[in-house]
Amino acid sequence: MHNSSQDDVFDSCANDIVKSLVDGYNGTIMCYGQTGSGKTFSMLGSTANYKYRGLIPRAINKIFSEVGGRFDNQITVKISLVEIYNELLFDMLSTTPTHEQTGTDITI
Repeated sequence: MHNSSQDDVFDSCANDIVKSLVDGYNGTIMCYGQTGSGKTFSMLGSTANYKYRGLIPRAINKIFSEVGGRFDNQITVKISLVEIYNELLFDMLSTTPTHEQTGTDITI
């Protein structure tokens, strides 16, 4: 979607996936494209302006607002964030910076 806002991207690409998570479904949001195409901005957004937050902060907010309204359920939330670069998998939530990680080989 050319020239779409972060709100538009979230609503069309992630909102339904996030809503289904609290119903017990697994969900994946994948961003794919060539270097410099805007993947990082789409996923993470900008910390300088709340309006420009990306899919990840919006999804986390939505998950916890959905979970917070379900008082009769016990819900466990597990989140992973990975980057695939040059056929290596990097853990973006690790305390070890990605440039210090060796990466895990992936076979497709």
